[in-house]
Amino acid sequence: MTPEQKLQTLFAEDAAPARDRVFEAMVAERIARRRAIATVASSAPLAIAGGALLWVLHPVLSQAGEAVVLSSTATPVLMAAGLAVLCALTVVRQVLRT
Repeated sequence: MTPEQKLQTLFAEDAAPARDRVFEAMVAERIARRRAIATVASSAPLAIAGGALLWVLHPVLSQAGEAVVLSSTATPVLMAAGLAVLCALTVVRQVLRT
């Protein structure tokens, strides 16, 4: 066996695998995390706008609630439920887009 062949066999034993699964998994996780953060960040303005709209409409909704004989505690609950529905619709829209 020549010295070159000895070196080739020695280096062949220490050669890295053709594909590093752990590295690929780490990169895929980083990409997924970055996409998730971007999705949340793109949904935040819509949720904030919906919350602000509900806050502005609070007097109107409370008067409508009194007209329908709702208790004063029902209005904030309805506002929170409306905001939750708005957020849920935003999340569903983001999920269906990808």
